[in-house]
Amino acid sequence: MSNSTFFFGDWQINPQSNSVQSGDTIRTLEPKAMDVLRLLCQHQGEVLTPDDIIRQCWGDIAIGDNPLHKVMTQLRKALGDQASNPQYIETIRKRGYRTIASVEFPVGHHAKVTPAQWQGASPFPGLRAFETNDSSVFFGRSEQVNTLLNRITKQVEFGRAFCLILGPSGTGKSSLINAGIMPNLMSKNGFNGVGVIDNANLDLADVTKDRLIIDIASAMLDWEINDQAVFSDCSAEMLANTLQNDINAVIEYCQLALANHSSINDDNTPTYSRPHFSLFIDRLEILLASPLFTESERNNVLDILETLAVSGVILIISACRNDFYPQVVSHPSLMAGKANGSHFDLSAPTRAELMQMIRLPANAANLTWTLDPDTAMPLDEILCSDAASNPDALPMLQYTLQSLYLNKDDDNQLLVSVYHSLGGIEGAIGKNAEEVLGQLSNSERAALPKILSMLVTLTEDEKSITSNTARWSDLSSDAEINLVKAMVDNRLFVSHLQHDQACFSIAHEALLRRWPRATKWITDHSDSLAIKSRLQHQSNRWLAESKSNAYLLAEGKPLVEASTLLDNQLFSLEPQELALIQASTKQANIGRWRRRAVMLALVALTLISVAMSIRSIEAETQAQQKRLAAENLLGFMVGEFADKMRGIGRMDLLDGISNKALEYFSDFSADDASYLSFEARFQHGQTLEAMGEVAYSRGNIDEAHSALISARERMLPLLEMQPQHLSLLKTLGANAFWLGQLEYDQNDWAATQPWFEQYLTYSQAMYQYAPDDNDALMELSYAQNSLGSIHMKQQHFAAAREAFEQSLQLKLQLWDKDQTNSQLIADIADTRSWLASAASDQGDISTAIKIHQQIQQQFNNNSLEKQPYLLERLSSSYALLARLLSYQNHQQQAFEKAQLSLVTITNALKQDPENDVWKIQQYYAYLKMLAYSTEPIEQTMGQSLDSLATMLEKDITLNKSAQKIEVWATYQLAAANYLASKGLLSESLVYAQRAITSFKQLITEFNQSSLYVASLAQSNMLTASLLTSLGQPKQVNSLCQQTKNQLADIIDKNKEPRFTMPYAKALDCLGELDQHDDLVQQLQQSAITDYKFNPKP
Repeated sequence: MSNSTFFFGDWQINPQSNSVQSGDTIRTLEPKAMDVLRLLCQHQGEVLTPDDIIRQCWGDIAIGDNPLHKVMTQLRKALGDQASNPQYIETIRKRGYRTIASVEFPVGHHAKVTPAQWQGASPFPGLRAFETNDSSVFFGRSEQVNTLLNRITKQVEFGRAFCLILGPSGTGKSSLINAGIMPNLMSKNGFNGVGVIDNANLDLADVTKDRLIIDIASAMLDWEINDQAVFSDCSAEMLANTLQNDINAVIEYCQLALANHSSINDDNTPTYSRPHFSLFIDRLEILLASPLFTESERNNVLDILETLAVSGVILIISACRNDFYPQVVSHPSLMAGKANGSHFDLSAPTRAELMQMIRLPANAANLTWTLDPDTAMPLDEILCSDAASNPDALPMLQYTLQSLYLNKDDDNQLLVSVYHSLGGIEGAIGKNAEEVLGQLSNSERAALPKILSMLVTLTEDEKSITSNTARWSDLSSDAEINLVKAMVDNRLFVSHLQHDQACFSIAHEALLRRWPRATKWITDHSDSLAIKSRLQHQSNRWLAESKSNAYLLAEGKPLVEASTLLDNQLFSLEPQELALIQASTKQANIGRWRRRAVMLALVALTLISVAMSIRSIEAETQAQQKRLAAENLLGFMVGEFADKMRGIGRMDLLDGISNKALEYFSDFSADDASYLSFEARFQHGQTLEAMGEVAYSRGNIDEAHSALISARERMLPLLEMQPQHLSLLKTLGANAFWLGQLEYDQNDWAATQPWFEQYLTYSQAMYQYAPDDNDALMELSYAQNSLGSIHMKQQHFAAAREAFEQSLQLKLQLWDKDQTNSQLIADIADTRSWLASAASDQGDISTAIKIHQQIQQQFNNNSLEKQPYLLERLSSSYALLARLLSYQNHQQQAFEKAQLSLVTITNALKQDPENDVWKIQQYYAYLKMLAYSTEPIEQTMGQSLDSLATMLEKDITLNKSAQKIEVWATYQLAAANYLASKGLLSESLVYAQRAITSFKQLITEFNQSSLYVASLAQSNMLTASLLTSLGQPKQVNSLCQQTKNQLADIIDKNKEPRFTMPYAKALDCLGELDQHDDLVQQLQQSAITDYKFNPKP
């Protein structure tokens, strides 16, 4: 049995909190008593002997019978049971104990399924959402159901019964509410004392213009108590009018109805301590974004829902696609409870959850699976494997399962042969698409080619079909709009936001492969698709290279083919594609005139070349072949390709390439230099630069330094020849940065600074020669950032803030020009984070907090699901904000930010599971949650101190990491703080003293790291406080004096609270705080109150 909540008679059993609840009555059990209760309920109705119970709950510890008798007495007392007249646990004389009350699990719990429990038709709903009546075959979401039920009941406790479920289209938000949440809340026991008497649903997709409030009222008219309508004498129009003009009257009516219901004395009537009516608003994104509704109407509806949610009698649940989160953020009422957990993010199911969704409904309906004769794999495993590889295909999986059910054989077997005839999950998609198209009008069907032309393209190698994202605003007729809407409604297309624009795309590219109508269109238009694809990719390269003439369409076939699209009404061209064709045509015309002008010169040169000696021709040809081979290879390897690898941190991929490229240059002696052009000599320098960066990425520091210096020596003479060559300036700037980085890694800030200043000089030259060039802007921004980082290390925080501010302004200039660049989002966040650190180090905590809120706001305005490096940056910001909030004693908010940090870095790791740096970051997120938890971590984290330690001990990556000691030291300090907050002072002291030992070891190894000094100071002061509280004051004065001495020099320059707070506590401990008014004033200005030496009570 898992740790999930379950029901035992009239009691709700909560293993995670070791409590039992019935109505408003909550009683706490000892952990061992909960273990015994869970064991008995797991074997409901069976007689368990005392030996069985002791062996399974106490293990091999010799305890005798007496502790078991005590546990049974505690259980009976908690449950209100009597041994002489048992209702829950019966003692069987000389045999043992058994449960006699019913044991039930929440709806959706996988342990509840029994064969033949489903007596309906298909246990699979197809493309429709699960409904309440489908709850007995709703599986695979037990964890989400349990979590969301706890979230909802918490909102009720907070006095604002509102919960918003967010998730991508097709993840099952509606099904989760209809078949998972509502059946539990409407059951006899409810959940955590909260119950729903009746629920009403409103799908905003069905709402028409000017009927929004009326349709809400119509949904509320469906509420009934004992088959009697709550608003029996009211029409939808009347109730809508009352909602708008006298909503308190509606609330009072509901209160009266619930009071009358609670007074009914009937064993079959549910009795909840907090009964509610419920209103489920589905597809909230329509309210937030549809042009049907004005902003005034939106605000009016949200105000009504908010008033109902705080009434104490109405529960509001809503579901919204997460790509509309920017619109959610813009409405304060929707964000009001987010910090308290009112937002619930639903993600795609895991493989294990998919298997439950496939297998358990079939078990409930007594269905079986046939084997694939070729692979001997059961059909359910085939389905799970196919669906797991396509996480967006959940609706299509249900459609396929329904089709399999409709074609089952007489023995209730689901057939592999049918699955293959459907074409698998992907084939079922094509069949469904044809059915959707068949329901549309002729004009709407005729719009399909235009829609496909917007969505279909080729990969850059032109070997395979892929899909584009298209904008809703590009649809030019009602027929096109209706066609796309139908495809979205049937989950064949998905609608989402991209760069703050409403867009749509194909839900799964299988549609392009398995829908005959689409594949025929692709075949018929393959030539045009290839031309359009080449034009699209070429225009992107042209823009990326600042519209360089080198990336124009070549005269001849490429330009002629692209020009044919100008007259093709089926294919719409993007502005940059049109601009490329126009610029290429202009360049081609100029080229033709040039060719005519030089024709005579070419003839003369030809005659001269014929007159040359055969030996000279051969030598020239050989040298030219070498030069062309080197330049052609290097032009890509150490130019464009290296830039791409540098951007994703994978310079190691150039290892073999750069060595091979260097072989070309080794064939040239100094006397052969005349054979090398400027570009080839530059590429030689780029090769050495790339080799230096590769060596650095592999930890070969000496090799890196040698290659970088060689690169510099070869490129500096070239700068004298072409001082305005942007690529050369950029490469020299990168060279200076990496030479500085080598010194930076050795903690030699004085040696680093001149290199970073040279980087700035080269970047300023780039900007001077090309102020509108994006590369020049970005390089100058990077250089300012690098210089700011050195100022931080030298504790020149004012200079650092100035550098970071200049860097930020340059990046924001680029952002104003192009808000589609995800790397730029990360760069802006990185600079803002540095800026926040500088502000914090000056003691300006409020500014630092605001900056991190800006970072998180920008990230939340963009889709990050498939951009793990952005998720990592967001996770870091959450972690830093958590620390800042903890300084101001906002522990709950700090915990919530640390929790978001964990969730975000975990999502990033799902896409890059081998990233060791992110794995360590994930551990730090766990430890921040531990440090800031105000409630038992068994409840808030589902962890214990022991389980966290076990997690760290078993991780191979951590055990091999240089950060192993630091992570363990952080764990020890976090555990000490957590235990101290729970009043477990002796236990806390053990961990605090271990932390002191660990941080002293780190300081010895890394003597320039002031952060370890700060952590040691915090450990010292916590230990001093604990010793005072425990009546062991002998070492207290010494610890306080040590802390003062350790921090005295640091706080002269650094006002970060991690230094000033323990320093102030040490002064207070020594009776010297009243001599430092400036320090106290600064702490108070930052809203920091926990700066005095206060022994733990």
